[in-house]
Amino acid sequence: GAAAPVFTTTSPVASWWAQFDDPVLEQLVHEALGTNLDLRIAMSRVREARAVFVEQRLDQLPHVTSGGSYDRRKQPDATLGGERVFSESYQLGFDAGWELDLFGRQRRAAEAARADLGAEQDNLADAQVTVAAEVARNYFELRGTQKRIAVAKRTLVNLRDTQKLTETRWELGAGSELDVQSSRARLKAIEADIPLLEVAEVQSRHRLAVLLGQRPDALDSLLQPREMRPYAKALPLGDTTDLLRQRADVRVAERRLAAATARVGVATADLFPRISLSGFVGFLSGDASGLVNGSNKAWSVTPSISWAAFDFGTVKARLRASKAQADGAAAEYEKAVLLALEDTENALTRYAKQQARLAIVAEQAQAAGRAEELAQIRFREGSEDFLTLLDAQRTQLAADDALAEAESTVNVSVVGVYKALGGWGQQQDAANTPVAVTQR
Repeated sequence: GAAAPVFTTTSPVASWWAQFDDPVLEQLVHEALGTNLDLRIAMSRVREARAVFVEQRLDQLPHVTSGGSYDRRKQPDATLGGERVFSESYQLGFDAGWELDLFGRQRRAAEAARADLGAEQDNLADAQVTVAAEVARNYFELRGTQKRIAVAKRTLVNLRDTQKLTETRWELGAGSELDVQSSRARLKAIEADIPLLEVAEVQSRHRLAVLLGQRPDALDSLLQPREMRPYAKALPLGDTTDLLRQRADVRVAERRLAAATARVGVATADLFPRISLSGFVGFLSGDASGLVNGSNKAWSVTPSISWAAFDFGTVKARLRASKAQADGAAAEYEKAVLLALEDTENALTRYAKQQARLAIVAEQAQAAGRAEELAQIRFREGSEDFLTLLDAQRTQLAADDALAEAESTVNVSVVGVYKALGGWGQQQDAANTPVAVTQR
């Protein structure tokens, strides 16, 4: 029979799918992590968020631009009695502008952008976990379905033999029409089940191909039927108290909360004046031919201040909106934590119960196999008829079908445990560490 579920506190390995010792599964997962289209989308969002973060950081530095200008105008000249004359001016140099971040508006905006970047990085990690788990789940469902199809086809042969035998017995007066019709009903039931199983097999193959970013029929040759063994190793859970750090979806919610909190600081800073410095260094002249000349050097420094003193209603409305968004993000974080705990508890319970069920089904299959052996012996000795042997064979085939389904379900439940625990126990890099922000 199957072994009882065994848990260990060792950390899960990064490539948890390798624990199944199935080279085809390993190949599928590795290819999916490199070619899956959802991962490409998630990666593009990380690049976008990184660019926004860099932009916000650069906004804290002075902005320097270079350029030139020419101005020609007609205006009154007081020295000529108000006569209107033409004047020209040429300018060439560098303009600079810098907003002094006295009240933290730009700093908090950069914090929000950094938190958004972290959220997208964790979204990518969560997508990787999901893709690996989906590949493994569909793969085990495919193998279970393929095994059930093989059992169903053997059952079909058995039922056809039974059908012929019951019809012969009825024709000879040794049986009844009830036996014939009951046998026919069982035969037609199996004939009806096989197409459904074949559809499920095709759908699983197609789903796996699409998860790998390929045409639906691209993996048909790779996914020909092969033996599948149920997971029988100790299941490494790691330190379950560290669950909230391992779960990428929880980290995403934490980053979203950090970003929303930082944006409250941005909105708060809008209540205060903005102080900026602008300046110019270059050349200024009324004659283009002598523009770049030491005597035409010019510079200027202009401080400025802007304040929404007469628009406080709008500013305060934005502040209330940002605080409401932060409250919502806090609730989303709490929800993510509870869902993570629920998901983990359900996954562990499901695995334990499915392992217990597999042990029972395996004993059932073993008993049915022994009964079929005894029926074979008694049939050869002449103490049992062929119909009894066929009944024993059908019982064994039914147990084999239940065993194939139970083995597939156990492997799928193992995948669910790994996914609930965050997919793998790899360490997050420095770029992925949570951003600590505090509300002003």
